[in-house]
Amino acid sequence: MRTRAGTTIIETPKNHVLTELRSAPPSRQAVEDLVQTDRPGVITLADGSGLIAFVPAWSGQRLYWAIDDDIVLLSTSARSIAGAVGPRLNRNSLAATLIGTLPLGISMRLSPWSGVHAAAPFEMLHVDQNFAAHLIPVAPRIDPIADDEAIEEGIAQLRKSLMEAVHYRIRSSAAVTCDISGGVDSAANAYMLRALHRGFNVTRARAHSKWNLDDRWAERIVNDLHLPLIEYPSIGSTSFAYDATSPYAYGNVPETPINWSDTEGYVRSLARRRNRHARIQFTGLGGDELFSALPALAWSLVRELPLSSPRMAIRYCLNYRIPLRRGIPSLANRTGYGEHLEQCLRDLAADGKTPDDQLAWTAGAVSFPSCMSEEAKGLSLDLPFDPGGIQPLNRDRTVHQALESLLGQANITRQLNDMFPESRTTWTSPFLDPRVIRAALALPMRMREHPFLNKPMLYKAMRGFMPREIFARTTKGEYTSESYSAIQRDRGRLLRDLAGGALADLGLVDPKKLKTRFSMKLLSSEFLFELQRFSAVERWVRNVL
Repeated sequence: MRTRAGTTIIETPKNHVLTELRSAPPSRQAVEDLVQTDRPGVITLADGSGLIAFVPAWSGQRLYWAIDDDIVLLSTSARSIAGAVGPRLNRNSLAATLIGTLPLGISMRLSPWSGVHAAAPFEMLHVDQNFAAHLIPVAPRIDPIADDEAIEEGIAQLRKSLMEAVHYRIRSSAAVTCDISGGVDSAANAYMLRALHRGFNVTRARAHSKWNLDDRWAERIVNDLHLPLIEYPSIGSTSFAYDATSPYAYGNVPETPINWSDTEGYVRSLARRRNRHARIQFTGLGGDELFSALPALAWSLVRELPLSSPRMAIRYCLNYRIPLRRGIPSLANRTGYGEHLEQCLRDLAADGKTPDDQLAWTAGAVSFPSCMSEEAKGLSLDLPFDPGGIQPLNRDRTVHQALESLLGQANITRQLNDMFPESRTTWTSPFLDPRVIRAALALPMRMREHPFLNKPMLYKAMRGFMPREIFARTTKGEYTSESYSAIQRDRGRLLRDLAGGALADLGLVDPKKLKTRFSMKLLSSEFLFELQRFSAVERWVRNVL
């Protein structure tokens, strides 16, 4: 802890860095350039008018802050600040966290501790001399390519950015391993490593079913690369998805509940590999957001190609079997992001769910979990900020959805590195590199669609490095059966843990509703997702209390 001019900075462990810009005050442009990076830690600027603090957006961290007796507390760890102002869990935030479909624009601004505030990525905190605080949004820098003649140049820039991102990550002498799931993104990592003539090992979690085609594609990719494959048990057999009580690995409790507990067993297996030297573990996180057709794509296309919009609108309604009277208004909708969030909360308060509109800012329906208590529903809607004032990350809904989801993937990568430091493994993904993100999102939206290829944008960037057949794959791996196997294994114990657990003690879960749902012979897929979220939050609360 360090104190300077009435400002207390609480630094977090595990090499979370704090940087103070002591030289002449930089320009607004220079500050915004730092916001767009992926360097970890809090950056502060102080002059005669007050204090500005932020965390670079792509670091996967968030800025938490509090003002206590005219002292400003800043950290990437909410728990560090809570320890200084009084560690009390925020029931409102925990209740909102139970809503797995809650818009990211809201969930990214929640702190699980009372008295501790959170700034979302791409927001700067300004505290004036009177200790009045407000947040300043910074727009992510995306420069869309408007000229068709510049598309090839854009593809070349994407290719260059990808290769530079991989090269930057392997510049040290650390050993390199690459996860091969059988999908396009992890395969692209492997082929880029080979193109850079870097030796590496390949890892994979076996599929639960012998009919899962991911295994076959993974074998084909590994055979093409002529590399030995290190296999681990299936994701489902080592899953923590329905575990509400286990301690976290090495006792490293994350800042917020994790949403990747289904793969935690596989991650632990990788972390248990003892290496004499440091290791870099490549993942495919972020590839879907950058290159796949996201839910709002049709909304973006009718604006990118206005002359073709009538034909595209009719085709969209026919392809998805949506009545024209419902599909056309969705495509023409111009509701702002903040207004959309306000409407979501009004619909939740009135009906317990929102309309299922795939073209909205937050695709799909938002609904209260079936076993959430009535008190928790009310608490979840009582937010410490005005959602109507939140600005989108981009005016284009597809780009906004991609950026929001990519920020979530960056947070997962940060959690992996914070929770498993003892393994001497650095988890990373080139698809979360800021330069790669800017290059990919600058390309026209129509390049995300192709009649025969998956992720055609990535295919064009990888031409010459990677076989076309991988992009022409027509099927995806199926993992639903693994989820059902995991819940059947843990069903009785999970009911006891949730019905008599910390969330029930806090009044956020209705034990009677839980027992009723568990009494059903067949659990719906929607309820399984609810249970995963409830388990993750219950486990986190038990570990911090």
